[in-house]
Amino acid sequence: MTHLLTEVSPLISLQFRFPPVHFNSTAFRAHKFYCRTVLSNLYGATGTPGGDPLINQHTIRIKLSFMKSLLLIMSLVFLGTLAGMAQNVAINNDGSVPHTSAALDIKSTNKGLLIPRLTTAERTAVATPAKGLLVFDTDTSTFWFYNGTTWTNLAAGASFAIPFTANTVSATDVFSLTNNGKGVSIYGRNDGGKAALFVNTNPTNKDSNLVEVITNGNGNVGDYRYGNASSFVVDNTNSVAAAVRGKVNTIFGNFGAAGIFGESAGTGGVAGLFYSSNATGNGNTLVAVNEGNTNAIVASAKKNGNGIESTVYGTGNAVYGFVPSFGTGSAAKFTIQNDENKNDVINVSTVGNGIAGNFKVNTTTGTSAAVKGEVNSIFANFGTAGVYGVSSGTGGYGGAFWATNPAGNGPALIAVADGNGNGITANATNTGDGVETTADGTGSAIYAWTPAFSQGRAARFVNFNTGNINAVLTVETHSTGNLAIFKTGDPGPVNVARINNAGKGFFNGGTQTGGADLAEAFDVTGDISTYEPGDVLAVATSKDRAVEKSTEPYSTLVVGVYATKPGVLLTEEHIDSDLHDKVPMGVVGVIPTKVCGQGGAIKRGDMLVTSSIPGVAMKADTNLVKPGQVIGKALQDFNADGIAKINVLVNVK
Repeated sequence: MTHLLTEVSPLISLQFRFPPVHFNSTAFRAHKFYCRTVLSNLYGATGTPGGDPLINQHTIRIKLSFMKSLLLIMSLVFLGTLAGMAQNVAINNDGSVPHTSAALDIKSTNKGLLIPRLTTAERTAVATPAKGLLVFDTDTSTFWFYNGTTWTNLAAGASFAIPFTANTVSATDVFSLTNNGKGVSIYGRNDGGKAALFVNTNPTNKDSNLVEVITNGNGNVGDYRYGNASSFVVDNTNSVAAAVRGKVNTIFGNFGAAGIFGESAGTGGVAGLFYSSNATGNGNTLVAVNEGNTNAIVASAKKNGNGIESTVYGTGNAVYGFVPSFGTGSAAKFTIQNDENKNDVINVSTVGNGIAGNFKVNTTTGTSAAVKGEVNSIFANFGTAGVYGVSSGTGGYGGAFWATNPAGNGPALIAVADGNGNGITANATNTGDGVETTADGTGSAIYAWTPAFSQGRAARFVNFNTGNINAVLTVETHSTGNLAIFKTGDPGPVNVARINNAGKGFFNGGTQTGGADLAEAFDVTGDISTYEPGDVLAVATSKDRAVEKSTEPYSTLVVGVYATKPGVLLTEEHIDSDLHDKVPMGVVGVIPTKVCGQGGAIKRGDMLVTSSIPGVAMKADTNLVKPGQVIGKALQDFNADGIAKINVLVNVK
């Protein structure tokens, strides 16, 4: 059912849509009466009363002059209950119905909507403004709305009113500019202050970046100045400012808490690149200074790359570390903290002819070492060394130490072992010498000594290989000088023994040997293996300068006894001759001698002669003894069957 109330006017038309309402309700009858009364007073006419009591859609069209329309609108505002039941309202001059999505639909081709106008003071003085309240600020000449927390300036048109301040809460972009051309989307300029300032005042905001600059471009391979996500330039040759300054003020050293944080997330690219492009420039490409207690630069490679890689194309150094004159730290330090890591702490190599590493203490009053190597290990394995030098080619040295100052008094090498190990251990695996020393001047090639407080030896030479038949010590001279000189005495040592270049020994105090007899090497008849120490020997009758076992009693050919341990062995052979096929026949001294009981029991002091047993002596009968038959005198008693050895003072007469 539609009830129409019309007054002809070309200016405006108002339409209300109501939900179904029963006209007989007391409230609605009162509203109807009020409306008729207002219209009657305004135009002298009333709407038609009565009608269908159930109204599904009421349409009231009122055409008024402009001033009358305002009065009508003001009257209708008071229709609180009636307006509360309205679904939407249309204000227009063409009679169109309101859009279903609009609570108020205003349409005009030559007029606008005038919002309440307030000064800034009046606007900010509004008590408890409703969220969404809209006003026009006559001081800023802009629209303002209240977002529930603060007033927000809505710029008129496409430009900003300066100064501009806005505040909003939005999950989408608040401000967005797009320029599909080559111009600048945002251009900020300030000849006195900051061209732009971005501030995050919320300390709990950790999910968003304050500023994000993103480009989907491919970059400019030909000119690296363009195609970047961002570019900062200080275009002033006299400037001391930085193009980019990053600062973080935090008590934490967490990963990412950095003044500048660069990330390379692809399979290529670098996280940071610093390039001094002026070929005549003297400035550093990168300077890192730490005023605190931590490192100026920390670099880490988690996989197979290098923590730091440095190259030099000119004559400079790939890495140059120095401590200034006021510093007390180290120019470089390299440490491996992983006890399972078996790689070298530092690896220095060169394919040129220069030195791989050059270390120098460049002060004449210095007392420190140019290189110090230290190993703290309980093992003495090969290679576990403070300094380990290797010569892997066919030449070169594993280590070379050179005192180059002709006036210097310091040794080229000092080796000190405070523990129980050796000061120096040298080994030659093949035919080389374990230690080779030379003296170009008047000094000694080897000078070994023990200090006044020492209990050790100045030298010791040992051959532990039982199969090695080489001499433990060889002393050689190519001159007429002595082979060896031995001195003793304190404080003024004097010569007490020497061996000349002919091998003759001279001893001031005489000599003492471990043996008890004087022997001489002789050939034998028959197989040498049938002879043994203690055999009584006689002149061989079938061979010159040879001996054989005695074979008859009281032989005048007897000359001596096979010596067990001669103190002195005489020979006509060269000292290097092999004497294994000769016997050392003792002629003077105490010699263990084979004896038997053919001549009766032997008493100490008894003279001994040959017996009928080959190589065996017996007690002599003084009545039968002739010159040249006595071997010597017994020093031990013997009274037993068979053959035994007793000590005999051999002195053939």
